Amino acid sequence: MRFLFALSIAGLLLCGCSQQDTAKTRQEAQQATEKIKQESKVAAVEIKKGAKEAAAQTKAAVQGIQDGLHSPDKPVNINSASKSELQTLPGVDEETASRIVNGRPYHTRDEVGTKGVVSPEEFSAIKDKIVVK
Repeated sequence: MRFLFALSIAGLLLCGCSQQDTAKTRQEAQQATEKIKQESKVAAVEIKKGAKEAAAQTKAAVQGIQDGLHSPDKPVNINSASKSELQTLPGVDEETASRIVNGRPYHTRDEVGTKGVVSPEEFSAIKDKIVVK
């Protein structure tokens, strides 16, 4: 790779410098190489900065995903939840969700159990996962 790079610089210099002193050609090639070398170092530093920032952003995104997956589920509002949302509750199938919807409105979460909309066992399984608003 370095050889090709040096060869291309030499080729560029030779194209326009056939009448020029060889010492001057060598000096110009050296200066051009030094400039490219320095610019490459600067570019490498910028790439490292970008890679570090990308890594930090990726780590933050992964942490956010983990936080979201491990956060407790929000309670389901039994007065406004759809049947599909109600079916996310433990033991609530489509039929039970329909009974909950048909029994609305509820003033307390305990009414779901006391109105006979769900069995005592079903109510015990969902009582900590529902709210009434």
